Amino acid sequence: MLKPRIIDRYVAGEIIGPFVMGVGLLTFALVTGKLLKLTEMVVNHGVGLGQVMSLIGYIMPAFLELTFPMAVLLGVLLGFGRMSGDRELIAARACGISLYRLAIPVIAVALVVYALSSWFAFSIRPWANSNLQDELYRLTRTRSTAGLKEKIFDSSFPGLVLYVDHISSSNSSLQGVLISDARSYEHQNTIIAQRGIILPDENNDSITLRLFDGSIFGVDPSSHNSHITSFLIYDLNVEPQSGLNTGIREPEEMPYRELSGAITRARAAHKPDHLAEAEMAGKYTVPFATLLFALLGVPLGLKPARGGQSERFGVAIALFFLYYMLMRLGRTLAERGLLNAVCAMAIPDVVFLGLAVWMFYRSATDTSDQGRGPGDLIWDLIERYGHKEAA
Repeated sequence: MLKPRIIDRYVAGEIIGPFVMGVGLLTFALVTGKLLKLTEMVVNHGVGLGQVMSLIGYIMPAFLELTFPMAVLLGVLLGFGRMSGDRELIAARACGISLYRLAIPVIAVALVVYALSSWFAFSIRPWANSNLQDELYRLTRTRSTAGLKEKIFDSSFPGLVLYVDHISSSNSSLQGVLISDARSYEHQNTIIAQRGIILPDENNDSITLRLFDGSIFGVDPSSHNSHITSFLIYDLNVEPQSGLNTGIREPEEMPYRELSGAITRARAAHKPDHLAEAEMAGKYTVPFATLLFALLGVPLGLKPARGGQSERFGVAIALFFLYYMLMRLGRTLAERGLLNAVCAMAIPDVVFLGLAVWMFYRSATDTSDQGRGPGDLIWDLIERYGHKEAA
């Protein structure tokens, strides 16, 4: 078994540090976009901090699957950029170490991250997505009372507008209840009750609004005659949110075998499930971007950057944004059945594979312009604009 040499450990170490930093920063940036919604759940719906942390945990695998390839590109760019700036790569190549040899530890690191990203795509993310939907449904059922506010018209329940004059702090009972029930166009009612309570129905996955001492006001749509019905106890059954926990899992929630079975059954019925096929193709193509970004980062890291490491960080963001746009284009084509799912989802990989191989070959054979980097176009535009402003 070949042991890694000092040069291999050194190059890998230069990459792993920025890679870990990139995973942390990029994941935090993506999670930050969800914090506003999660904060609203804590403030308005009484969700505890532990439950919010569990939701973040279920969201993380989907984010990590995207940040792994991007963090690899960032790690290679920053690592090779630092070594290039200190002339270490020039010294290594002067000693007869080719760029192909220097790329071996880069590819080794990328293969490890590729395996990790594939594990997330095939196993961890479907499990997390399924548990996320179950947790959201459970919170919606059990925290409905906490989401209500006194003297505020609330439309959290589908087809209902609920007004509560007072909510008891001791037992969460409702005082002075007014409900507009428009779930059925033919039977729209207004319900007034002196008291009420909200009872989660665990067996039927629904919520029961139990009202006491009230009246129901309605209008007959055929005769336009109004009617009033008084009651001592009235149960109004509602679902807290439609579309959750319906027993039918979405493709992104299915493990590999279940997803493969759904695709096979749909094809046998001559009704291809384009959403499932796009999800299956994405499990193979998206993790592969890790290897492409690693290969692409080597020649880009050799290029000088007048803006320093911040410029390289911007280049990494721009390249990943381009990859993401191509990926969304391919997914749209696949989900609409306009192109074979594998071909559509492979569009960004094919584009970046060609770009990475071309740039790496030119850098390895010293036929490219090593004096200019990818950020020089932006700097040229800035300097040209500055000259015009000075004139």
